[in-house]
Amino acid sequence: MTPTPFLLIGNSVHNQDLYYATRFLAPDQFLYLRSGDEEILLVPEMELGRARKESRINDIRTTADYSVIEKLKRYGRDRAQSQVISELLHDEGVTEVRVPHNFPVFLADELRGDGFKIIPVRSPIRKLRSVKTREEIELIKKAQNCCEAAMHSAIDLIRRAGIRRGVLTDSDSDQPLTSEQVRTAIERTLIDCGCESEGTIVAGGKGAADPHNAGRGALSADESIVIDIFPRLKMARYYADMSRTVARGSPSRALSEMYDAVLDAQTAALGVVRAGVSGEEVHDVACGVFEDAGYRKLFIHSTGHGVGLDVHEEPHIGTGGEMLKAGNVITIEPGLYDPEIGGIRIEDLVVVTGSGCENLTTIGKGFLV
Repeated sequence: MTPTPFLLIGNSVHNQDLYYATRFLAPDQFLYLRSGDEEILLVPEMELGRARKESRINDIRTTADYSVIEKLKRYGRDRAQSQVISELLHDEGVTEVRVPHNFPVFLADELRGDGFKIIPVRSPIRKLRSVKTREEIELIKKAQNCCEAAMHSAIDLIRRAGIRRGVLTDSDSDQPLTSEQVRTAIERTLIDCGCESEGTIVAGGKGAADPHNAGRGALSADESIVIDIFPRLKMARYYADMSRTVARGSPSRALSEMYDAVLDAQTAALGVVRAGVSGEEVHDVACGVFEDAGYRKLFIHSTGHGVGLDVHEEPHIGTGGEMLKAGNVITIEPGLYDPEIGGIRIEDLVVVTGSGCENLTTIGKGFLV
């Protein structure tokens, strides 16, 4: 039975399903329709030449083919768009179409008003994206190499820091070393490597107890510093992701014991990753280690997630996580977060295989630097 046609509309800078389906990167809105074995790309006329050169779609049409200017004059922008899509669907003999859950409500209502059956579904492209080709894995490895270079820059800066009155000091200026300075070093390395980054985390002390706290201000000795870097290749668009937690000076026994527990949980979780095991099972293994060590309440997020064209994508490595498949690229990143003393997170990026996983992360996991 031929699947119901599937329709995507948006810009592929922000819609990664659209980019994956077409391999055409554009900041302006365009349309992708898959009907049986046929695939159609509908772009603004100004993008026709580039779409022919860059996209993987053979049947490329423009909005001018559907008299968009006349429709704009007659109906206005929103109604003109739905009229163009209606005409395209009529030409292809489509009467019902699947759309992703985030399809514009106004546009869905307009198309229903024109007699089409609109069926919101979980995007089938997202599921396809979760299993990477060898070419995709090579691009992720490239991004990960850049990520590791940036992590080395950060850790080296912290390792070279002096300590004055409990505060880390920059080895060059003798001024307090800040989260912002370390983040700048990370971002400079990534830019030089052809990557872009947003939201890089360098959080120290109690601030590290909030998993998504970016960190700010002077970094202190004897406290944990969580560094989480997730860059994307500017041209190829694929992400990498990793975290390390380090300390300079003499961290407390409580922090050191937390670190050991996180490392044990990550080691145990990595040990069960393979095709045919669910993301929930992997998560349960990490939770079990924390439960046995008396830390279960301090583990407040999932154990990991898929990585690809989005930094967070399928599969989910947590409660309800689906079955892993060979070719999934996932993180394993257990963490503990105590508001009184700080946080610990260790994150590796791995490729799922039939018998285990290939770890793309090579930087060591020492706590003291």
